[in-house]
Amino acid sequence: MESITLAEHVLLLEDDSASLSFEEVSSPASASRFSRNFPEDLDFGYTDTALWFKLDLDWEAGLVDEATPYLLEIGPPKPTDDVFVWILDSDGDVLESMYMHNNQTEFHPREVRTLPGGFVVRLQPESDATIYIRATSFRNFHVPLTLWSETAFKRNEAQGILIMGLFYGTIGIMVLYNLFLYLTVRDRNYIYYVAYAAAVLLVYLGINGHMVFLDLNDNYVMRHLSGASVALLSVTRLQFTRSFLDIDSYHKVLGRVFSVLIAIAALLLLLAVVPEDFGLFQSSSLIFSFFAIGAIIYAMVDGVVRGHALAKLYLLVTLIGEIGVIVGFGTLVLGVFPHNWFTDNALFLGLMAETVLFSFALAWRFRLLEREKQLVLQEKARLESEIQQFQLAEQQLKQSQNRLHQILEHSDLSLVALNEAGYITFASHGFCSLLGLNKADLQETEFARLLADSSNPEQFVLGNLSGQDDDSELAMTIENLALQGRDAEIVVRGQLAQIGVEDAFYLLVLNDPRHEEGSGDPLLAFRMMAQARDRLGSVSKQLQSLEPLLIDAAPQVRRELQQVFESLNSLTGNGSDSPTSHSLKSRLIETMRLAVECWEMYTGKTKVELAQESKLWAIVIDNGRLRTRTLDRYLGEESFPKRPRWRQVARTGYFVLAAIKDKQNLPAETREALKYSLLELQALTSGERS
Repeated sequence: MESITLAEHVLLLEDDSASLSFEEVSSPASASRFSRNFPEDLDFGYTDTALWFKLDLDWEAGLVDEATPYLLEIGPPKPTDDVFVWILDSDGDVLESMYMHNNQTEFHPREVRTLPGGFVVRLQPESDATIYIRATSFRNFHVPLTLWSETAFKRNEAQGILIMGLFYGTIGIMVLYNLFLYLTVRDRNYIYYVAYAAAVLLVYLGINGHMVFLDLNDNYVMRHLSGASVALLSVTRLQFTRSFLDIDSYHKVLGRVFSVLIAIAALLLLLAVVPEDFGLFQSSSLIFSFFAIGAIIYAMVDGVVRGHALAKLYLLVTLIGEIGVIVGFGTLVLGVFPHNWFTDNALFLGLMAETVLFSFALAWRFRLLEREKQLVLQEKARLESEIQQFQLAEQQLKQSQNRLHQILEHSDLSLVALNEAGYITFASHGFCSLLGLNKADLQETEFARLLADSSNPEQFVLGNLSGQDDDSELAMTIENLALQGRDAEIVVRGQLAQIGVEDAFYLLVLNDPRHEEGSGDPLLAFRMMAQARDRLGSVSKQLQSLEPLLIDAAPQVRRELQQVFESLNSLTGNGSDSPTSHSLKSRLIETMRLAVECWEMYTGKTKVELAQESKLWAIVIDNGRLRTRTLDRYLGEESFPKRPRWRQVARTGYFVLAAIKDKQNLPAETREALKYSLLELQALTSGERS
């Protein structure tokens, strides 16, 4: 006989209160309480009941004569709590009593220490005997009983040791290999992986009772080290997940959740080490594991939804490993799968596969970062080339602007620049001389006041140009423009043109009929400068659209780019044109509506008076009535301009807020709505000013 399964030969007594003593159970009065009503595979599911097994041994005469010892195996897996064995002779007297536990350091002479098997007791076939076994477990209670010949047991044990050695050897190699990599590349993900793999080893040692081979000679330390390894596994897995996926860089809230879970796991680590009773730790760790697993699953799925390549890899590795973990958990803890070699070892096979695959995932992550580094270097070279071209164009524009400024300041050309509301922002020396006025007298003066013929105000209307959707390249000729000088009325011919698109202004060139030469040159020069500025703005927008990862990876290029942006802003005023997206269009309309509403609610004044007092919008006469055509275009989607000037809208909103800031009779919600809308507008256009 090599081995025999004892499920058909034992009797069972279930002690629900777990309080019966050996004397009570072994008494003749309790004999009737033992029965054969139990599962054939001795799998009792998840229970905290104390199980008492009674086995009567009747040795054959041949076995007694051979005196070959036999081995009684309780498990595997080994019950996780205490196991007591009593051996009685034929008269009912106790010959031996033994106490066995996964992590004890003192052993009875009859107990055989084994690596892959359960608890093993050596029996001598001397005379008939009765054996009582008491066992408890806090996980799924599967406790097969087998009687082995010593030769057959050692042969079976050798196969189990080979599998155990494969697991321990594989994990040990991964720990040493990745520790070496950490010392080489100094990537903290490797040290987190090493800590996680070491925790997996400790958990495996504790569950299978292999910590006894550490020879610590301290039952208390061995028992608590086994529990602490479970909490340590939670801490290291959470930290490794957080670091591998770099959660803090893209999901601050989830990063804080992981911080809280890691702190709780550290508290569980203390619960596993300090108290004598494991009950609080066992229940707490079971509940905590569901939250930890939920957080890890959410992090993986969230990363995959965001297109995070590392999250996809992490999810793939986890799914492969978790198949074994789920099967093992369902078999050893929940008892939902049948027992065989694969299901009994699935937990450890899954952990081994997952640990090994995470090592390969780290290597793939390192190669991915190396490829990104190469792309960064290539992008840096391209950036440097574009920046050189950008700086050259900037220098050329600055030179052209300086030359044009010198020409305008010192020439006798008669020209004047106006904003959209018709106020003078610049007047040349020739214009001042023509009218006999000083520049100081003309600054911030409404141009309409210089018109000598007030009976025909529609002769000079900026709206005639602004009504062309801001993209007309034509100039409007004004014949016999009568201007009131200091001493006399002056009649000239003028050319009015819009210059630029964003922050556009109007340029009026006056030509004395007696001197026609050079009349068109200023318009041409200004248009060329505006086109150059728009081209620079387009280049600026392209550079700003580069991925932040590439720019951050080349700090020197980033500093050079920042200097170029600052120089560009000094040339173009406030940067490049803002895109007319649907969100920007809606925000501009909402902001203008709120500004007009606030203005009318508080002051009781009209839009015309808002345009007049702010000096931001043109006022025209239509059928004898004053109107604000340009302002009105920003109040509805149908009339909204193709190329809106969002700065005009923002300035209007801030002008209204400044006018009503000290007033108490305006509803607070209206004022706050305008403030919020301006902040939203600022956020939408911030990229255009950076």
